[in-house]
Amino acid sequence: MSWTISGQSMEMCNCKMLCPCWLGPEVEPDEGWCGAALGFDIRTGNSDGVDLSGTVVAFVGEWPGNFFEGNGSARLYLDHNASAEQRAALEKIFNGNDGGPLEPLFGAVIDKWLPSQVVQLNIDWGETPSLVIGDIGKATLKRLKDDTGQSTRVTGAAAQAGFQFDGMDLASSSGSHWSDPDLQDWEGNSGTLHEFNWSS
Repeated sequence: MSWTISGQSMEMCNCKMLCPCWLGPEVEPDEGWCGAALGFDIRTGNSDGVDLSGTVVAFVGEWPGNFFEGNGSARLYLDHNASAEQRAALEKIFNGNDGGPLEPLFGAVIDKWLPSQVVQLNIDWGETPSLVIGDIGKATLKRLKDDTGQSTRVTGAAAQAGFQFDGMDLASSSGSHWSDPDLQDWEGNSGTLHEFNWSS
């Protein structure tokens, strides 16, 4: 099947700024393990004739050590506003079962996929981007900026290549909290903001 999606995304984790896992397998997460949440706001998209524009997908995962070392467990959260057809297409794209950049990436680092859940997802942008995943968790991000108001941007980080992100703006996710009953609870500090343009 062929598909294409593009839009904006955000990531939060339980590390302090900046999450070391972005930089490669040589570094250790601040807490010794990694808990992460990502939200994907799909502005335009299509999967074999199924229009995916305006849909939202979230991901929550955990790893016993550095992200690159694998052995991760994860779950996808699909927007209840999406149709069953849209949700089926999104699930295959985001768990890597339908090709594209997430197939080799998640194939290398996720060993256990928990059953996907359909929940209310709210994702907002602007100066304080935010993500709410049902009653699982929520975060409000504060962009890091210099004295001139320019966002603090990182390019060339190792994990960016896996996600095919050209770069990412840093943000604080302090105060975020995540509590999937099948995963460890955690609170966030580190955050990043990106744009994606993927296809298969």
